[in-house]
Amino acid sequence: MADEAVEQQAQEPNGEAQKQPEIDWKAKYEETLAHSREWEKRAKANKTAADELQQLKESQMSEQQKAEARTARLQKELDQLKAEKQMNAWRSQVAEESKLPASLVFGSTLEEMQANAKAIGEYVAEKMRPAVHVPGEGKQPSQPPSGASGDWLRDEFLHNK
Repeated sequence: MADEAVEQQAQEPNGEAQKQPEIDWKAKYEETLAHSREWEKRAKANKTAADELQQLKESQMSEQQKAEARTARLQKELDQLKAEKQMNAWRSQVAEESKLPASLVFGSTLEEMQANAKAIGEYVAEKMRPAVHVPGEGKQPSQPPSGASGDWLRDEFLHNK
């Protein structure tokens, strides 16, 4: 009885029940949704303004500036293509040297690709190595066991008849 009174006082300080205000989740959701839509409108307005600014800058550029910008962009593309071609040549070279498929060779430099191919080669060699050597493994017996014709399926069939 005394325990119940202590528990009740722990739950209800000063003997009064405290009520938590009920949260209106729907109102909170709608408020958050409205806030999200407001920021979405701002972002779209900023994107439109940024596009207009870019067009204005481009229209004010001289023909020489436009040509320089185009040349810089094309030079960047050319450099990327040359780098890709060089990487493919290295990949083919390493694949040929290591006898691995080119699709397994990765890296951004020749040294990285060679190290990658070496690691794969070592892993494959380790997995292909037999764990225990069994003398005579893989050899066929010189003659079938006594009473067997060498065709085990036929022997089993005839034996179970």
